[in-house]
Amino acid sequence: MSSIRALVALGITVLMCSASVAAQERFFPAVRSFELPEASPRVYGVVGRFLSTRRGESRFGREREAEAVLGENVPLVAIKRGPRPIVLGIGSQVYGRFSLDDSKTALISVDWVAGLNATALLGRLAATMEIYHESSHLGDEYGDRFQARRLDWSREVIAGWATYSTGRWRFTGGGSYVLYDGLSLPKTAAALGLDFGGGRNQALTRAVEPVLGLYIEATAATAWRLSNSAKLGLAFRRGEGTRRVGVALIAHDGLSTQRQFFQQESQYWGLEVRFDL
Repeated sequence: MSSIRALVALGITVLMCSASVAAQERFFPAVRSFELPEASPRVYGVVGRFLSTRRGESRFGREREAEAVLGENVPLVAIKRGPRPIVLGIGSQVYGRFSLDDSKTALISVDWVAGLNATALLGRLAATMEIYHESSHLGDEYGDRFQARRLDWSREVIAGWATYSTGRWRFTGGGSYVLYDGLSLPKTAAALGLDFGGGRNQALTRAVEPVLGLYIEATAATAWRLSNSAKLGLAFRRGEGTRRVGVALIAHDGLSTQRQFFQQESQYWGLEVRFDL
């Protein structure tokens, strides 16, 4: 938890320093926040997922599961303003996976992420650097039932992302390096994403618009085994504002998205409901 406190303290320090040299309009600029590709298992907003695990990574095996997500990235300070701003943001997320077939051992695992990011918005191109802390924990009842031990998944990670948008299409590539790892695993990873339609990074022009996403990632820690995720759904605009609700079919084939089971094979399809914050 000291890493999370350090990140928060750093964010507060940047705010205080900026206040002495910048005008008030630098704070909470009206720009889009940094977002991962639409089909990424790591998402933002208030998200509920109902999953049919065809190849379960936990000892429950094949079953029905649910995942609850709460998190967001928030633009804090415009380091550079104008038509091509550079913005510092802060974000945090929590991901909990639950068994729907065993009420006594419902919580399987929970993952936490907190970090800082800086994004340069360069017209159709956006470049982002982020540094974040990630930790993961087993559910207590799950550990007791299966005599499972928690992996020391405590990491400090630096990552870079580049996004190119043209029309309704968005292409994203990224890579990361682990600065500190409690398990001493290989440190590099890479990802690619392709999005189409009215997702969180697109302005909805109609009340209802389609969303399509494809996402591929691989890490040195799992010998560059590819994991593939897909999304197909609809985005609904809420009234006259920019916030939206998304409903989509999702699928994943590859390695577990739960960090406690990062080496295990996972395959699921399901339904996702997502609310913007």
